Amino acid sequence: MNDNSKVTTTQPFDTMDSVPLFSVNAGVPIEDALLRAEQLMRYVESLAAADALIDKNQERAVIQHLSEMAKALVKASHGKAA
Repeated sequence: MNDNSKVTTTQPFDTMDSVPLFSVNAGVPIEDALLRAEQLMRYVESLAAADALIDKNQERAVIQHLSEMAKALVKASHGKAA
């Protein structure tokens, strides 16, 4: 890809004591990042609709983490700094 304006920026997420544990990497084509964000949100929707896990705390944690991942991908695609 030649146009650097069409790639993601670094976007940390999932912090512990204000230290990011994970991040979206810079340089991923935006189209790919947004496609992955869409997939992650489909997983969130499926889990929430299916009432999939017996342990509701675990289910909420999984849904929260997937949502944070998707949000970070969208922010990284819009060039928003952390």
